[in-house]
Amino acid sequence: MSKYEGVLLLPLGWDPGFSRLSPGEQNQLESQILTLLRDQGFTKVELYDRMDYELLSAGIKDLNDPAQRAKVNSDLGYPYFLGITLGETVDSDGWDYRTAQEVYEMNPPAPDQDISATLPVALIETTSGNIVSDNAIVTEINAWGIPDKDGGENYWNFGTICQAIRKAINKGVSFMVKDCDC
Repeated sequence: MSKYEGVLLLPLGWDPGFSRLSPGEQNQLESQILTLLRDQGFTKVELYDRMDYELLSAGIKDLNDPAQRAKVNSDLGYPYFLGITLGETVDSDGWDYRTAQEVYEMNPPAPDQDISATLPVALIETTSGNIVSDNAIVTEINAWGIPDKDGGENYWNFGTICQAIRKAINKGVSFMVKDCDC
């Protein structure tokens, strides 16, 4: 894969996992992905949803039809689709507390306040439909604890799922570029 070949980003809204995010958050993430690809040196990247006129002009209405999908490359010059889905996510309450007695007696581990997101990232050839690169990127935002004056522990995590997804996208796009020797 060359950085001069076209990459067409499939809309995040097509994946039911992303429905937990607002349309504005989805748009920001799509813009982030396009910017990351351009920053990596890709010269022809676009979001599928922004190509309505071009797709209809080329007679492309159904990507499940192999002949129409192949036209994405032959007629429009995009040999690759980039598909990103939202896998498992873990959210936290943002705060937890352990009393001094709990900390002393039970010696419990820190409460599970971590936030994580898993993003499968696939690069797909438009002509054949074959997956060229397929990786699952996991990102965690770890909680942190602060002892209080009474000997208890406050545990905090101000992160969000959307932040974890943004981090995973950064890692996923970078890894995909390396994986494809771009």
